[in-house]
Amino acid sequence: MNVVGKGSIITGTIDCDNDVFIAGQFEGTIITKGTLHVYPEGVVKGKVIAKNLTVAGSIHGEIDVSNRLRVKNSATLEANINTRFLDWEEGAKLDGEVRTFF
Repeated sequence: MNVVGKGSIITGTIDCDNDVFIAGQFEGTIITKGTLHVYPEGVVKGKVIAKNLTVAGSIHGEIDVSNRLRVKNSATLEANINTRFLDWEEGAKLDGEVRTFF
């Protein structure tokens, strides 16, 4: 498990097999074979490559999810998104494109 805690500001690359939890700010690239969780106060700027992604905060960049993307109603995405499955709650905001694949 990898955590960027509330109040933290991290720049760089996270490349791991486990879940990643973002409650602070992260700028760079996140690659995980697990699930990326972006909490309501979490901000990610950069590229995301994950098996699954649950986002309630903000992501600005590119998103590639090989399985399921869950977007909560508090989320703000400025991103181009590639995903297999998409669960979108009413109220979430998107500035970008979504492409789904099988």
